[in-house]
Amino acid sequence: MATNPPPTIETPDLEELADPEIWLSRLESVWEWLRSEMVSIAFGVQAGAIVIGILLAFALRKPVGNLLQRLFSLGFLRRVRADAVRLLAPVLGPALSWVFLSAVLFTLQQLEMEIFWVRLAANLVGAWAVIRLLTGFIAEPFWSRTAAIMSWTIAAMNILGWLGPTTGFLDSLGVGVGGGRVSIMSAIQALVLLVILYWLASRMAAILSARINKLPSLNPSARLLIGKSVQVTLLATAILLALSSLGIPLGALAIFSGAVGLGIGFGLQKIFSNLVSGVILLLDRSIKPGDVITLEETYGRVNSLGMRFASVITRDGMEHLIPNEEFITTKVINWSFSDHAVRIKRMIGVDYTTDLPTAMELAVEASKTVPRVLNSPAPKCLLRGFGDNSIDLEIRFWIADPGQGVNNVSSEVLLAIWKAFTENGVNFPFPQRDIHFKGGDPVSVRIQRD
Repeated sequence: MATNPPPTIETPDLEELADPEIWLSRLESVWEWLRSEMVSIAFGVQAGAIVIGILLAFALRKPVGNLLQRLFSLGFLRRVRADAVRLLAPVLGPALSWVFLSAVLFTLQQLEMEIFWVRLAANLVGAWAVIRLLTGFIAEPFWSRTAAIMSWTIAAMNILGWLGPTTGFLDSLGVGVGGGRVSIMSAIQALVLLVILYWLASRMAAILSARINKLPSLNPSARLLIGKSVQVTLLATAILLALSSLGIPLGALAIFSGAVGLGIGFGLQKIFSNLVSGVILLLDRSIKPGDVITLEETYGRVNSLGMRFASVITRDGMEHLIPNEEFITTKVINWSFSDHAVRIKRMIGVDYTTDLPTAMELAVEASKTVPRVLNSPAPKCLLRGFGDNSIDLEIRFWIADPGQGVNNVSSEVLLAIWKAFTENGVNFPFPQRDIHFKGGDPVSVRIQRD
């Protein structure tokens, strides 16, 4: 019982695409072939064998997976158990399907029966199993799935015999650019090459950045600058290689790229400003990871510096993503730029009846009892003025760890001063007003109780 061969696909030209009669004739020929196949006994046998083989494969997938887990739990295989299970788990179903379909294919060949559909299914399933296994080495799930789908699509078209006519047709659709020719096929090839090179460049940049970060001789700013430079260089190289694969002389794109670059420059002015500001920050090292800064109302530690923004984590645990341009154009207080030791000043008010030398000495001694306050330079208390209600004193003390917080140590110092004043009879002032009545008549005051 012979199976009719499927209709062949030839590379169409543009005139054939515009003729609907050609499309209808081809569709009719395909439909007639499919209808004749579906009603044949050979097709029913092969379809049933394919369905049974796939169902058996997926029914045995879980037991086989458990067997592999026990196998990789033995001896030296235990060290690679996690990676092996991660790679083999998605492949078990297609791989077992290919095994069963190959067995069915061999059996049908021995019985001299038709094998077209079984061979087609076995080739498609086997190609998916191999491609899924190879793409499993890609760590990123998105890139792994994308590579698997694209590779299997190309393999399936090749198995079905559609790859050659399709590539030929896509290559016939093109335009001339700068003395060269760009077709849809070359553009797809360039896009695929760009994706592959971009992934390779990203992986290489990550590996090199990890190696650079382990060098003790480089400071954090230099490590970040070198890592970002390597990343940008690799990505730019990947883009240039993808463009050159189109067959267009790069010199022909100079004028076009200049005009496009001018338009992009105006549209992305802020982005480029942040990129340049990031490079400046990395070069002059005015802001670097680990610094404690104050920018307007944001106080925190610089967690990381990027090419576009800096990550600043506040004492509340909130992470602020501040554009790099803000560090160039705005006043920034870097508490740890040249020296981590900083001086903190806090105002204190005492009553006018207070013995000032005693109160000032008590304030200094109370400040010294706080663990974070430095003894050198020693705390000082200054008389700053005479207010309406109080005598204004100012306590000044130094700390060496502003990254641990400024307001919290100020609170500890003020609390220690309050305890010392309370124990020694130093009074804090209250708002008071003297009222003078003008006039000759006395003022009568009457107190009435309910």
